[in-house]
Amino acid sequence: MQRFAIFIDAGYFFAAASQAIRGSAAARRNISIRNIPETIATLVSQASRQCENPSLLRIYWYDAIQGPRMSLEQTTLAHHVGLKLRLGTLNNAGEQKGVDSLIVTDLIELARNGAIADAVLISGDEDLRVAVQVGQTFVVRVHVLAVGDPSRNVSSTLQMEADSVKALDKAWIEEHISIQDDPVGTLQAALRSPSSLKPRTTQAETLESVAESVADSILEELQSTEVQALGIHFAAGNQTVPPEYDRKLIAMTANRLSRRLESTELRRVRGVFVSQVRKRLTE
Repeated sequence: MQRFAIFIDAGYFFAAASQAIRGSAAARRNISIRNIPETIATLVSQASRQCENPSLLRIYWYDAIQGPRMSLEQTTLAHHVGLKLRLGTLNNAGEQKGVDSLIVTDLIELARNGAIADAVLISGDEDLRVAVQVGQTFVVRVHVLAVGDPSRNVSSTLQMEADSVKALDKAWIEEHISIQDDPVGTLQAALRSPSSLKPRTTQAETLESVAESVADSILEELQSTEVQALGIHFAAGNQTVPPEYDRKLIAMTANRLSRRLESTELRRVRGVFVSQVRKRLTE
């Protein structure tokens, strides 16, 4: 069977999306996929048309952990049917490392084993040129699917080596990618303001009641699919709050209480968040 595989460099994917939408780079923590199943489905459709091959073998998603644990988005992707999450590392400068070598190795091994007839690269790194060249020696067609204008974010030598180059346009990117203002910076500014020194809670309010109110305000801003993803995350035995929500949860709760939280209080606040997610899913 003639099958194809998609190789997605997440660092490139989100950086290029930010450039296409805003014309500048945004912090990775502020960029997210609006609806993962829909986005993956449309990517597969685009790639299938580009390589004129209807049969998908697998999607390979290459990323790096931004903190001490995977984000909710990474966890959701890891559980997506037909998608393999491959993780590199971050250096001290916050740069993704080890991803290019993973892509090169995976593409060459699939080509060598005759597992694919086409490979679709969503990346722009010149270092992937060797994977294209070797893959083609095993009679694999290698295509580049750029995010935005390929003349601005795909190496010219990679374009020359590829069998075809196409692009996801700005309309597609805006439909599937969300970029938010930095919640951490906004909260830190609020904590430094004079008004943050005034008590914001009444004597009747407890740590749990404040945490519950904050958790509800965070969950109110989410789409139902995002709440469901949180539920799946916790149901799988993960009792840690994903970092993209944990930062807001802790900062907002501390701001409401006008003080720093102790380690035991941090655990209680996170436990309240988990409970509120489960409560919403049963309503």
